[in-house]
Amino acid sequence: MNKYKTNIILILSFVVSLFLFDWAFFRTGQYLLPNESPWNTNHFFNFLYEYQRISRTEKTKPRILVLGSSIAYYSISAELLSAELKVRTGIDYEIIYLAYAGNSPLYVYLLLGWLFPLKPDLVVYPINFIDYRLHRTYVMFPEGKNEDVDEQILNRDALSFAEAPQSLWVFPWETLSEVGSSMDMAEKAKYFFAGLFSFYKDQDFYLTNLQNIYNHRFGRNTSYHAYMGVNIPEGINALGWTGKKFSFYPIEKMKVGKEGIWLEITPFLLREGKVELVFTTDSGRKQVVTFDSSGWKQVFLEPRFFDFKEMVTAELSSVWYANSAMGAYLDYHLDPMGVRLQQTFGLASPPKNEQYSRPKRSEDFRYISMDDAQYESYFYYRLLEGLELRPGIGYLVALEKAKKRIAKEKFRPVFHFAYLKKISQIFEAKGIPLLIVNNPENPLSLSWYENSDWYEGYLKFLGSLASQSVHVSDMRHDLPMQGFSDFHHFTYPGMEQMNPIYAKEIVNLFSK
Repeated sequence: MNKYKTNIILILSFVVSLFLFDWAFFRTGQYLLPNESPWNTNHFFNFLYEYQRISRTEKTKPRILVLGSSIAYYSISAELLSAELKVRTGIDYEIIYLAYAGNSPLYVYLLLGWLFPLKPDLVVYPINFIDYRLHRTYVMFPEGKNEDVDEQILNRDALSFAEAPQSLWVFPWETLSEVGSSMDMAEKAKYFFAGLFSFYKDQDFYLTNLQNIYNHRFGRNTSYHAYMGVNIPEGINALGWTGKKFSFYPIEKMKVGKEGIWLEITPFLLREGKVELVFTTDSGRKQVVTFDSSGWKQVFLEPRFFDFKEMVTAELSSVWYANSAMGAYLDYHLDPMGVRLQQTFGLASPPKNEQYSRPKRSEDFRYISMDDAQYESYFYYRLLEGLELRPGIGYLVALEKAKKRIAKEKFRPVFHFAYLKKISQIFEAKGIPLLIVNNPENPLSLSWYENSDWYEGYLKFLGSLASQSVHVSDMRHDLPMQGFSDFHHFTYPGMEQMNPIYAKEIVNLFSK
């Protein structure tokens, strides 16, 4: 009997220890560390980290919550919107996000229990065709139609791990509640275990931030998804590639005898032979570095560059073009490319907590000077050509086909539309203002289906959601094509153009 009691005590001690460890690190501890994942990466960790941050922050001013998918944080800048509202109203608003890439209405519905404790004074929900996942019908049923597909199949697909890993990683309990009855026992057990233990739920993404923290302090920072170093006046793209020239202020660790600078040289830059990189300053300081092989190269700035603070300009003797490259370097754009900088280039200490702070990148500005004809040509080339060489654009091609196919159908308010209606009804019942925005769409992709019975039905559906607390604004034509990087996502200048328009709509709501 004593042995039996001892075993019971040991088992209970193990279970309690497991829960304590899970709570101490995975549920709490990892969100107290600095978040060093860049904007628009490590999506679910960034989302959970931001939610934990907001939950710990006392509400001290009117709070506007931006809800939705990547459409939300590509469209609305917390900094720009709060500044615009301050100018228009004299009031300081806190702008927060409950958004991650792929957060469609069904997933938003499952997160409403997370949203209301944040006590928003207004929720702004920019939404677009991409959020409704209508292309999935045509993927699963090549001859099928959205107007007559079985809604239950779509719901089950939308909450499968393959299509929505957030169903396990973010809201396993809510997923079980919504579609658990259609799961087999093994699936149910997986979601149940994920709900109980965050170490199981977070296993596929929690290490990313820890690796970032380590690499930013002890590594070369040459293996990364998104650049997060100093701003480069001449521009730098999201992956850290410069143009022919790039300027920066030197910091101590770039000096000879220190860490230096790591630069990636591609074989395409060396097609015509050796390449020179010349560092100069306005005061006449100069250093020349020659490269004759590809790969990541370590460069040290000579001591004279540190005699006094002065911007250094580095210029390459040649450039390369991604559309004539191969493998991972192949891309269909016409930007002249230089070298790739290490992720935290030019920073003495790594950046942190920038999960919803959008940086300016060179690709955002490539369309500004184009007329409509030039942009249209570039649009089809950049986004839709070369699928056999660029399988990554398959999603865009599927969306194009879906828009053109649905233009021949009748609108049917099922699947994500049904959840959008449920969301609206819940906000109306709670008396919390909700602004649903039919967000701007690229005029080129909008033209594929705008003048259809389906789109007319869609607009009527959106209009039917309006009530005393729910407001609907149709902004689909409010941004020219040059403000889009694809069908739905804004460039940085496009975001700058739209934030005063969002602010005007918000001010109108608060004045009612």
